[in-house]
Amino acid sequence: MSFTTGRPRRRDDLWITVGARAISLLGDVTAVVALTLRLHDFGSGAWSIAALFIADLVPVVVLAPLVGALVDRYDSRLLLVWSGLAQAALCFALAQAHQTALVLGLVAALGAGEALNGTTWQALLPDIVGVERLPAAMGLSQAGSTAALIVAPALGGLLTGAYGARVPLLVDAATFLVIAAAGLLVRTRREVGRPAGHERRRGGYRLVRDDPMLVALLTMISLFALLGGTVNVIEVYLVRDTLHSTATWYGLVGGAWAVGALLGSMLGGRWRSAFALVRAVLATSAVLSLSTVGFAAAPEVGWLLPVAVAGGAANGVLNVGVGALAMMRAAEHVRGRISATVSGVTSAAMIGAYVLGGALAASASPRQIYLIAGLLGMFAPLTLGRWLLRMGRATSVDADRVLTPT
Repeated sequence: MSFTTGRPRRRDDLWITVGARAISLLGDVTAVVALTLRLHDFGSGAWSIAALFIADLVPVVVLAPLVGALVDRYDSRLLLVWSGLAQAALCFALAQAHQTALVLGLVAALGAGEALNGTTWQALLPDIVGVERLPAAMGLSQAGSTAALIVAPALGGLLTGAYGARVPLLVDAATFLVIAAAGLLVRTRREVGRPAGHERRRGGYRLVRDDPMLVALLTMISLFALLGGTVNVIEVYLVRDTLHSTATWYGLVGGAWAVGALLGSMLGGRWRSAFALVRAVLATSAVLSLSTVGFAAAPEVGWLLPVAVAGGAANGVLNVGVGALAMMRAAEHVRGRISATVSGVTSAAMIGAYVLGGALAASASPRQIYLIAGLLGMFAPLTLGRWLLRMGRATSVDADRVLTPT
């Protein structure tokens, strides 16, 4: 059984978790920047770079059932320590690799490890803080990760420019050692044990399918992952070609979105009840859609900065809200499977977004693509809103009862 003892211990474990995840993400993005620059310098085409991004996401999709089962069966400390050590070794090997095929294979292996330790941390968080404090904890965790995303691209570029790709990759290897150390330092442990009878056969996708609210939430977040990933591919063309602006402005727009996401992550932890979280999710999904339309309508690049801050903030609240609601709905012994399923489905949406963005760029203008994405995004709150509010109210009223089918 899971256990926590004492508020100081919980607070220490929470800060260790937030710090470890942020440091790990910092290393991962730094390494991706380094590998992207290395592939470019070696003369690889755009498809090789796209394959790099996809190789990192595919294991999260394909291995979601296995990862969820492992997290729900084995001691969290065991999983965190060994996955961290394995990823450190893989990253060290990656620092020495130069052939594109080998690089992609090692990146895929790293993605498998990230799927395992990321799901383990996610499933452990409710045990550390308790369900009543889960939104605030998830907001703090998301804020730490967003801060890492703000710093990492610049750090990756600086290190690669000064030392080549090897040093940033070794930095990433060191961050995985931090994950292993954090696994040892966190005193809260999740030891669910072997499931019995029918429970062993119930995978994460089936668990989500049997909970209508989880289906609706996953549909919503997957839609926005698909639309957001699609316009991310197009953003550089909107800034550089349509608005005839500079690379510096492109970076500023991305930075403004990240700053907004950081603010939204901190704001998202303010709501504790399921009903309040559902209302926040619906409101911010509408704001996110409107901000996408705002990108399409911007007359000049300067208008994108406030729109990007608003959209990023909405994105941050949406991520925290959906993540917290998913963990609130999940019984303790299925949190690993639920978390892995959410990650798998949203990662699949991102893979589809990369392909869709490239295809749409050949047949529509950037403004048209942003406008279509914004209008499609509005369908989610308009069609699912009333039903989600009803389910959220029921969850808040009966918060002590486990709602996920077992």
